[in-house]
Amino acid sequence: MVKGKKYLTKKLDSAWSKVILSKGKCEVCGKRENLNPHHYISRSNRRLRWDIRNGICCCVGCHLFKNESFHKNPEWGHFWMEDKRWEDLAYINVVMYEIKKWTVEDMESKLKELGDEVAYRS
Repeated sequence: MVKGKKYLTKKLDSAWSKVILSKGKCEVCGKRENLNPHHYISRSNRRLRWDIRNGICCCVGCHLFKNESFHKNPEWGHFWMEDKRWEDLAYINVVMYEIKKWTVEDMESKLKELGDEVAYRS
């Protein structure tokens, strides 16, 4: 069965989220409940959408609601990345403007890679 890009996009989004959430706790405050996967660079950036270095496991407060959260205060989020995940931030800054046109084959390969990562972390 040939799978289309729309189907694969949903599967990839789900697999990416599972990998990020497999960290098991908020990377900011350490809480273990109500976890969200957060894209440091928006998922509209196709180059980084399914890159796990662009993902942060955070509780709903650190993601959305606290004054120092990724969505309420992106500048704070940037400083957090500089302090806690500087190697990932450096990588993101290098590749974020690359144009990525995903083929079905690319998407299937990435889905396998993310599935392997979930299995490895479990």
